[in-house]
Amino acid sequence: MPLASIMSRKVQVTTEDASLASLRALLVDAKFQHVPVVNSLQQPIGIVSVKDYFKAVSALMNTASESTIELYLQKRKVGQIMSSPVISVSQDTGILQAASILVERNISCLLVIDAQKRLIGIVSWKDIMRRIVLAQQKKQQESAQKK
Repeated sequence: MPLASIMSRKVQVTTEDASLASLRALLVDAKFQHVPVVNSLQQPIGIVSVKDYFKAVSALMNTASESTIELYLQKRKVGQIMSSPVISVSQDTGILQAASILVERNISCLLVIDAQKRLIGIVSWKDIMRRIVLAQQKKQQESAQKK
């Protein structure tokens, strides 16, 4: 089964020159764990996670004033904390293959791109686990109905 069947197509993105303040707003409003970083052609050049964000600001949290933290978030750019290069796959990639990539690379999501390498979706380990659980539940229901 291809990733196209489980990937999220509504993806919030950012750019490498966006501020951490704008990233914070994206993470809070949309409740995403990962935000792809794209160039002007909508091609992924990196990814930033909630974990990356908190790692970048954690040192200031206990020592700096609120205004200092806000200034820091306005000045610091996403490109300074994003992970790059990013792992991306096509929507035709199989779910099992995607799961293998996540495990081998010790990452929690994959960006899905089209033939022009433009971002078209994202798939996380949770999406894959959800699909596996649903498939198992369906099998159990079918087995119970046969009895």
